[in-house]
Amino acid sequence: MQAPSVSDAPSATESRRSSDISTDRILDAAALVFGQKGYEAARVADIARRSGLTTGAIYARWLTKHELFLAAVEHRGLTRTEVVSGQADLSATRKLAELGGGLLGGDNGDDAARNLMLEACVMARRDSSLSAEVAQSLDVEAAVLAEVVEQGKAAGDIDADLSTEAIVFACQALGLGARLAAAAAPREIGLPSLDDWRELMTRFVESIGPSQP
Repeated sequence: MQAPSVSDAPSATESRRSSDISTDRILDAAALVFGQKGYEAARVADIARRSGLTTGAIYARWLTKHELFLAAVEHRGLTRTEVVSGQADLSATRKLAELGGGLLGGDNGDDAARNLMLEACVMARRDSSLSAEVAQSLDVEAAVLAEVVEQGKAAGDIDADLSTEAIVFACQALGLGARLAAAAAPREIGLPSLDDWRELMTRFVESIGPSQP
C-alpha cells in the first residue's frame, strides 16, 4: 500500500482551521445545553452528542466542565456582537439597533445567548469565585460595543458628547434586563412582537444620535 505523500497530508493551516471549526461547534453546543439544562444538570456527554464530536475532543480543549462553561459564555456573548460589528455597510447606530432588536431571541438564534448569560449570572451570585470570570466575559463584549460606539462618534452618527462608557453600560444593562424579563414568560401581558421590539430599539438608538441644532 502506497504511503501518502507529503503533499497529501493536511497542512498546518488546514489542521488549525478544522480545529477552530470543531471548537466553535463545541462551544455553540455547550451554549445550548447549558442554557437549556443549567450548569448542574448539563453533562459533557450531552454537549459532545449535540456537537457531533467526542467527549475526548472536548476534554482535549478544556480540562473541566467549569472551564467549558466559561468558554461558552464568552464565545456566545461575542458571537452576535462580532458578526454585527463586522458589517461595514451598517452605521454604528444601525449595528446597535440590530443587536438590541435580537435580545428577545426569535429567528436570530439569541435564545441560547440569553439563557446562558442568565445561568452565568445566577452561578456568579452563588459562587463568588465565578464573579470575576463572568465580569471578564462581559468586559470582552463591552470592548466590542465600545469600538462600535467610537466608530459612530467618529462618523458623526453618535453624539460625541455622550460617554462611551455610559452607552455601553446602558446596552449591556438593557440586554441583561431583556433576557431576564423574556425568561419569565409566559406572563399575563406577554412579550412584545419582534417587529414592535425592533422598532422600539431603533428609536432608542436614534436617541443617542447628534443633538439637533
